[in-house]
Formats: sequence, C-alpha cells, structure tokens
Amino acid sequence: MPAKMDPDGSPGVKLLRFFRTLLVDSNKHYQADLAAKLHCSPQTILRMASDIERVIGTSLESGLDNRRRWYRIVSNKPNTLGLEFEELRYLSICRDLATPTLPAHIRKRVDDTILTLSVMMHEQDSPEVTSHFAFFTKGRIDYAPHYAKLETLLRAMQERRVCLVKYKASGKATVREHRFAPDSFISMSQAIYATGALLSEDFSQVRHFTHLAVHRMQAVATMNRYYEGDFPKVADGTFGLPWHEPREYHIHFRAGRAADYVSERIWADQQQLETQEDGSVILHITTRSEPELMAWVRSFGDEASLLTQGTLSPSKCTPPVLTDVGAEAKISPA
Repeated sequence: MPAKMDPDGSPGVKLLRFFRTLLVDSNKHYQADLAAKLHCSPQTILRMASDIERVIGTSLESGLDNRRRWYRIVSNKPNTLGLEFEELRYLSICRDLATPTLPAHIRKRVDDTILTLSVMMHEQDSPEVTSHFAFFTKGRIDYAPHYAKLETLLRAMQERRVCLVKYKASGKATVREHRFAPDSFISMSQAIYATGALLSEDFSQVRHFTHLAVHRMQAVATMNRYYEGDFPKVADGTFGLPWHEPREYHIHFRAGRAADYVSERIWADQQQLETQEDGSVILHITTRSEPELMAWVRSFGDEASLLTQGTLSPSKCTPPVLTDVGAEAKISPA
C-alpha cells in the first residue's frame, strides 16, 4: 500500500479543508490545484466532492475548462447584504487607505464591521478580505483627540448650521474666534480640512471662502443660525488646496531621477507631460495653489526650474451675501 501524501491529515480534516476552501471563495477551484493544496490525489478530491454534493446538493457546481475539472459553491439563498466578494475586498482596501486618519476606536469599529459582514457572508478568515496592503506615511496626525470636532462639523454641514470655531493658525501665537459656515471635508497629506466660508461678526456677510485644518481647531460649537446656498466646490484631482483662480505653470525637470519620478505620477487632472530629446521633461500643470507648487518645485533643488506661468480663468466667482433672518442666516447671491 503506497504511503499517504499527507500522513498528518486525516480524511475528515481534508474534507473540512476542501469544504472551507470552496466556502470562502466562490471562484472556480481546479481539481489539480486542490489536490496539490490538500496533499492528496485527484481521485481523493473527486471522492470528497461527491460527499459534499450529497449534503449541499445543487449548491456545488462542477465543470470542465479545457479538460480541467473545477468545483465551486454557489449559494441558492438571496444575498440580503447586497455585497459580493470583490466589494468586501474593496471595503478592506478603503479601510487601509483611511487608517492613517482614523482614530483607533473608529478603526476597531470598521474592522469589526468588515469581520461581521464576512462572517454573515460565510467568509470568516477568508483570504478575500484579509489585507495584503500596507500604507506608510510620514508625520501622521493622531485624530483621536479631534474626533468630537469632526462629528460636530459633520452635523453642522448636514444641518447647514454656522459654527463658532476657536482656531490657532500655523505659526501664530494667538487663538482667533471665527464664525464659520462649513460645507465639506477635504484631505491632503494625511491632514483633514473643513472647507466653507468665514462670516462677519454680525453674520451680515461672507468675508471669504477658506479651509481650516481640523487639528488646529481648539474648539467647535454649533450656533442657532442657519445658511443656505452653494459654495464653490473644491474639485478632486487638483494640485494642492485652492487659494486663487486657476493658473498654468510650466516646469522643467532635468533628465534622471527627478524626470522619472515626475513622469511616473499624475499631479493634477489638468496636466500635460512633454518628454524632451535629452530625457528631461516639461510639466504643464494648472493649479489654484501657487505657494504649494513653488515649495514643491524648490524641493527638487537644481533638478527643477520654473519656465513660464500664465493665468487661466482670471474671473473669480462672486461670493454670496449672508442675510440675517431672525435666528437664521441665509446665503443668497450677491
């Protein structure tokens, strides 16, 4: 009698491993691959598949691809969660991307939710939902102490309420108090900003639109004043935070590491990369953040130089006017 391919695995253990493999992944599993994974013969796989079929019936599917036998389990029950394998995996990737800006207790809640969903979909410990991504950041901000402020701002955005914000700007020694109408959150370089409008002290007008770093807010409180109307939206895919009208810049990068680094990445939706005969590149880019762009160019040292710049769409949007209506503040076009 020939020796067992896996002397430490009993027939019952192999059967359970086979069933678990089919259960956690609804893709096709080929007989030869299963035999190699479970350290048994293809005939053993065929025999175990017959055992499983006797229990779950038509939920076990089988077929041939170019003479290769495959098996998979397809649930006959409706998917009440509305989630599929790939969607759960995408949620896990999004969790990993957001991890640097999530407080620890929120990360745990997200992890627990994904685990609960995977269990409900019969995918506990499935490789489909196990993270294979690692994202490294420099200078990460701990948002655990600021989470209450994020929740307050989010409620204010949803209810269109004005906030009273005590804010300490970068490089400033004093804390200033602002009447702030928040509109949305944006994230850049692992920092979260609230965009919106700063109002005059008597709420009679909009001073200007801005974005305030959440971690620099000393305190946030909602006020019994409301606003309506649209704010200028911060478009995704732009270089840096918007501070002025869109402007086009032309930057030359010398051949070598700088040119390779710039060419490998997308810096803005409105950009064009022009490769020169000597291997250098010229980046034509449109941005609303000249200070950030200049700092970025300087970071390359003598590997990068600004060629020319021009202004596009010089007209700024007309800021709305805030009109006080009793306890409510309503924004209307100027």
